Amino acid sequence: MLASLVQLAALGAAAPVLATGMVALKLARTVQERQAARRGFITLGGDDRYQARNLDKNIHDACMVAHIQLDMSLERFDAMIARVKANYLPWYAALEGAIEHRPAAFEAPLEVAEDYRPLVLGETRLLTKMQFFRRDRVVVLWGDHTYLGGYQLSQFVQLLFCDQVTQGIFPKNTYIPVASELMMLGLAAHSIRRPVRAPMPVCDQPDAVRRLYWKLDRAPLEALAASLEMSLLYVVIALHIDQVMRRSGRDHLRVTLPVSFESTSSFNTVGAAFLEVDAQPDLAAYARLVRTLVRKRRWQVSASNHVQRVLPTRTLSQYARNTVDLTLTVVPQKTLPHNVLRDELVDYEFTMDNIEYPVYAMCLIFEDHLYSSVMVNTPDYDAEGACREDGMRPSSLRL
Repeated sequence: MLASLVQLAALGAAAPVLATGMVALKLARTVQERQAARRGFITLGGDDRYQARNLDKNIHDACMVAHIQLDMSLERFDAMIARVKANYLPWYAALEGAIEHRPAAFEAPLEVAEDYRPLVLGETRLLTKMQFFRRDRVVVLWGDHTYLGGYQLSQFVQLLFCDQVTQGIFPKNTYIPVASELMMLGLAAHSIRRPVRAPMPVCDQPDAVRRLYWKLDRAPLEALAASLEMSLLYVVIALHIDQVMRRSGRDHLRVTLPVSFESTSSFNTVGAAFLEVDAQPDLAAYARLVRTLVRKRRWQVSASNHVQRVLPTRTLSQYARNTVDLTLTVVPQKTLPHNVLRDELVDYEFTMDNIEYPVYAMCLIFEDHLYSSVMVNTPDYDAEGACREDGMRPSSLRL
């Protein structure tokens, strides 16, 4: 506590100088983005540079994959492939062309085959790839998170589910000189004030990560949200926090909630809200607490995105990152407007190659169900109990 007070006092004394420095850094980054945009490029800056450098060590470090099972006739499946090809290939060419310092070659962006087989990742980097397996009615989406932040990733998924790519789904993170810097300083002060807590341990080996899958009916959660007079999103967030709290045997979790912005000048389009959540007696109590915390911390989403676009946060904030217990991304259906596959989706599973946090979950809210993929990178989480009592099942997705 005393150390935190000393750090806060030092931060307060240095605030004018820090704010001035951040204004200069942010303006320089804004100029860089605009100059690159005039040349037709989307830039890598701040936190993005960490992932870009890490790809030199492991070209699939930021790889993501989604396995999608559809229920439709072969004729409709082939018609879907034709629709996707017409929209996806020009989009892919534009995205590849927007990478200023791109490798000599990327993996081919599209494959159509009769029978399902897992993609064997080789020595060629991946940008995006769609695989269609006709006999199984399966689509597999591959992408590199270095280039697919929330905004570009949403467009990639829209190319499968929707008849067009829609702009304006996510808000823009408008830069307001001085005000934005003050929010960035406020985020630093908030990080210092956070009490010291021992995070859940993480696994020593990548192959120790357990991948689980959860498909839930939406109706009971909608009913609870209606009874509490709140958005379904709060209940969905609360559901995952409650589940991880119980299965990890903890009475407190540090939770990160990533949120996307729209940007055509930077690949880093994600900010986050950071919550301190104490154990609650039931799901309704969790939902009320989540609503309160999110409303109090929503300003952090804008501030953290500005910070990540300017500063190398992987280096500067490794300690803070290591104190996160659960990172949860919730994808509402509004990110898929003009959806043409609403009746055909059977399953949607997702995973990533590099899991830095003890638990990472990605939940897609789609029509009548929630499709939640949970990646467990800690021995403290009872995966067997989650499968036995919570209705989860092991995921077959591997990289």
